[in-house]
Amino acid sequence: MAQIIPIGTIPVTALIAEAQRELDMRRQVYWASVRAGTMRQADADKRIALMAAIVKRLTVTAAL
Repeated sequence: MAQIIPIGTIPVTALIAEAQRELDMRRQVYWASVRAGTMRQADADKRIALMAAIVKRLTVTAAL
């Protein structure tokens, strides 16, 4: 079973880095999915935009 990490023990810089990693991964994976016909471009664009907004919100909130 995975270890649960208490809220507040993960630095915001680590959260931002993970969200950015996820955003980069989505850009690669969703592009391939759209090309393969298994995902619509509009869906890929929306999900990528959502993750980009998360990265931006975390960064602005942390004032980095």
